[in-house]
Amino acid sequence: MSARLAALVLSAVALPAAGCTYNPAAFPFIVPPGPIQQTHAKPRGFGYFRDYDPKATRIEVKPNGQANAPLGSQIVLVASVLDKEGRPRRDRRVEWMIEGPGNIIEADESGLYAGRGYKVDNKYAVTYTSYIPKKMTRGNDDPKDDVAIEPGQTFVVISSAIPGETVVTAYAPEVYNWDNGRVVTKVVWGDGRFSFPAPTTVRIGGETTLTTTVTPSATEPQSAFRVRYRVIDGPAAVLVSKSAAGTGTSLAGSGATETEAATDENGAAAVRLVESDPKPGRTRIAVEVLKAPDTGTGPGTVVGRRDVTVEWAKAELKLRVNAPQAASPNGPFPVTVALDNTTGVESKDARVRVTLSDGAVLGSSEPPPIKQDEKGALIFDLPPVSGKGKQAVTLQVQPKKLGSVTIMAEAVTGDGMQANTSAVTRIEQGKLQLHLEAPSVGLAGERIPVRIAVTNGSTTPAENVTVWAAFDAGLTSASGANPVEIAGGTIAPGHTQTFDLPLAAKATGRYGVRASATGDGNLSAKADPIAVDVRRAELAVALNGPKIAYIGQGADWTLTVANRGEATLSNVAARVTVPAELNVTTADGGSISAGLVEWKLGDLRAGEQKSFKFSGETSKFAAQAVVSAAVSGDVVNNGANVGAPVEGKAETALAVIGTPALALELATPPGLVEVGKRVSYQIRVKNQGTVSAQKIDVTAFAPPELKAVRGSGGTADARIDGTGRITFPTVDELQPGQTLTLTVEVDTAQAGDARFKVEVAAAHIKNTLKEEQSTRITGK
Repeated sequence: MSARLAALVLSAVALPAAGCTYNPAAFPFIVPPGPIQQTHAKPRGFGYFRDYDPKATRIEVKPNGQANAPLGSQIVLVASVLDKEGRPRRDRRVEWMIEGPGNIIEADESGLYAGRGYKVDNKYAVTYTSYIPKKMTRGNDDPKDDVAIEPGQTFVVISSAIPGETVVTAYAPEVYNWDNGRVVTKVVWGDGRFSFPAPTTVRIGGETTLTTTVTPSATEPQSAFRVRYRVIDGPAAVLVSKSAAGTGTSLAGSGATETEAATDENGAAAVRLVESDPKPGRTRIAVEVLKAPDTGTGPGTVVGRRDVTVEWAKAELKLRVNAPQAASPNGPFPVTVALDNTTGVESKDARVRVTLSDGAVLGSSEPPPIKQDEKGALIFDLPPVSGKGKQAVTLQVQPKKLGSVTIMAEAVTGDGMQANTSAVTRIEQGKLQLHLEAPSVGLAGERIPVRIAVTNGSTTPAENVTVWAAFDAGLTSASGANPVEIAGGTIAPGHTQTFDLPLAAKATGRYGVRASATGDGNLSAKADPIAVDVRRAELAVALNGPKIAYIGQGADWTLTVANRGEATLSNVAARVTVPAELNVTTADGGSISAGLVEWKLGDLRAGEQKSFKFSGETSKFAAQAVVSAAVSGDVVNNGANVGAPVEGKAETALAVIGTPALALELATPPGLVEVGKRVSYQIRVKNQGTVSAQKIDVTAFAPPELKAVRGSGGTADARIDGTGRITFPTVDELQPGQTLTLTVEVDTAQAGDARFKVEVAAAHIKNTLKEEQSTRITGK
């Protein structure tokens, strides 16, 4: 049996066993069996109250807000459940609830399993966001009206044959935040050619005009439409025909609470709504657009509907006087008298009466007063105050003496509303306080920051404040002036204004700084003088080490740090940077990292000196490998740094050159040697390195079986002592590739195993080269 046939047989057996409920005639394909199961939104138990899906943070619905749709059309609402980064979440539950006209036509029931979406009734459905992208088509050949459903999205389709407003609530139970888990969308059903009246606010007992505009199609006559207005609830109001050419109304119902208006040549159907019993509240009016029947007889068909609200209210004015709590006697202070309308209904015009106590006079005002009455009050006429708006008078009041000024205001509107209020301003003389700050210790040649703080300690502004700073001759300012004048302007009550005055010290010593301030109204203040000790700070750094080193050799350096200044330095730190050609191996008390050695020295008193040693090995050739040192420290006074950090630097260079490499060879007489024979040993020393080898010493040792006779081949014959030691003269230099060949002649003195030894020493090697060969000596 083929694999394909086996799979088909297995499927045929498994599906009946699983309880298949699908209809093969209607759906001739294989899907997992079982009906859709309605499930609960949240887990059982205590988890019901927890944030059990923290990755789902909000829901979005498109179209959002409000949409208009023709009667009988089908609107697709698409919901997305998103995480905090805005990425869609798959398989998240969305519940759909609708209120008002219309029904849920279709809910997203796509999926393979029994736990997929379902529609409970025409007003409630449950769907789940998709795992895969899919496309909804309306069954026609126009791809423009297709709707794409992406992963993390789901949908419902709603429709209504009745005009009105459908409210759709989409709820995502897995979103823990209630504000983010619910979205409300409104769909207004009806012809989009209708423009209904907007909600409005009207004075109680007044009237407003309600206008509905109809734009007919090219094939429809203007007279095909009428608009019905009907009072539903709220304060008693009647509908009255609007006097205009081409309009007309027919009243129906008791109290003229229902009327129909024909559209004029512009398509507008208008009526007047008049409140018959003046009371605050909201009147709700139903507005329906009627289309005449094709036969010309009958009441017509409602093709559009909207509820409109009219709020009846009265203007409510609040009178305010805004004045400062305190002011200076040296100039005018501002006062604002304002009428605020807290409702949406325009008020009548108002007359405002402003009275100043005998401690002040009017300097100017905007608008100017229309007159001054017999009691000295200022009279202002203000226009009507619009809904939620205000009208104001701005005055400049000039005080005449210290004490207090009372500003009293009264307002009367054309519709009989009255209000009065007042405010009091204290007239006080200003008061200045001055504080001078500077470090007690400074460094010669460094910037010395001086700060002057001016505080207005009164409740009135200090105006035209000027600060003067003077200092001893050892200090200089950036401008070169002494004293220095600083314009402070106006300082608000209780505020402090600071001024920075950078000075520089030309030499060491103790120098004084002084400051004073003046202002309008004979204001003046002086600060307590201060003194700055100017000292010299200096760090001396020395770095000593070799100038030449062979590659692979070790090298030693010494770092010396000395405080040559007059002040103790704190937080002293030294840092040595080594090039890539060197590897630091040891450092006295320092921390070693790649290419860096650091020491924390702490405090370094005046005249104190510290030294450190560190060692390294050369690893690469370099014509000039620079080792540099940088040391810094702070001059600290009373826990604060004085001036910029004090720094010192030093460096030294090292040439890393090649290494000589000596090879030692010892050639012995061949075979056995009889006693009494003279034989020779040949010593060859070859320089296999890249540079010359210096100071080469070769020493041979003849055992008792051999008697050294002569050593030759060097600059002179070797010296032979009585112990058999053969010492050749020192060779000053052996160039790369050269071989030094030496010969030792010996007489065989006695039979035995004679072990001849050679040692080679040179300037560049620590351990001597050694070679030993054995010669067998036999008797005669």
